[in-house]
Amino acid sequence: VQLKHIVGFSGGIDSQAVARWVLNRYPATDVILMNSDAGGNEHPITTEFVEWYSNNVHPVVTVTRIVADLGGRCRPERDRRELPDEHPMDFPLMAELKGIWPSRMKQFCTQYLKLEPQKRWIKENVTDRGESFIRYSGVRREEGKKNNSWRATAPIEGWDDMFGQPLMHPIADWTKQMCFDFVRYHGEKVNELYTLGFNRVGCAPCVNSGKEDIRNWARRFPEMI
Repeated sequence: VQLKHIVGFSGGIDSQAVARWVLNRYPATDVILMNSDAGGNEHPITTEFVEWYSNNVHPVVTVTRIVADLGGRCRPERDRRELPDEHPMDFPLMAELKGIWPSRMKQFCTQYLKLEPQKRWIKENVTDRGESFIRYSGVRREEGKKNNSWRATAPIEGWDDMFGQPLMHPIADWTKQMCFDFVRYHGEKVNELYTLGFNRVGCAPCVNSGKEDIRNWARRFPEMI
């Protein structure tokens, strides 16, 4: 059985370091980098960086989110609006259907805008073809210690209940600076937003963004706020 190595690629430094770690160890033909268009909530610089990486380093598959990715949830509201399963789902529509905005305590945006679309793509393009896979994530313990989250004790090797497959956190014990040093050592450029002082470069801003990042977004790109 062909084994695929799948990395969620957000355009951030952690996922970029994991992508390079995986590409250093497995044939490029067996590596799949997946980017989830998180409801059109990314800054164009991040989108352009993902495109650059896809064209110059390794192809990146971009998956888009649809109403069906909510599963059976919010069915009454979906029926009321007569939304078919294939209807595109952006960030505001997701919040409207759920009846609440995502927050640090209820971060369902990651599940419905990123993970569920990836799960759907993997089923259609990997498992339905008889292939198996392992997922890799850019979770780092250092980040978890800052906000007292589960990331602080993330294992290197674990199990992904959502995907029903092994889940690897190969850079769990790395620092953020190690990630920058690692990808630059291999001649890769990084997302330009980091050079502008941003700590997080996925969603702009992310519900987990700190006040410093929020101020930076408001000062440099007020349209994102």
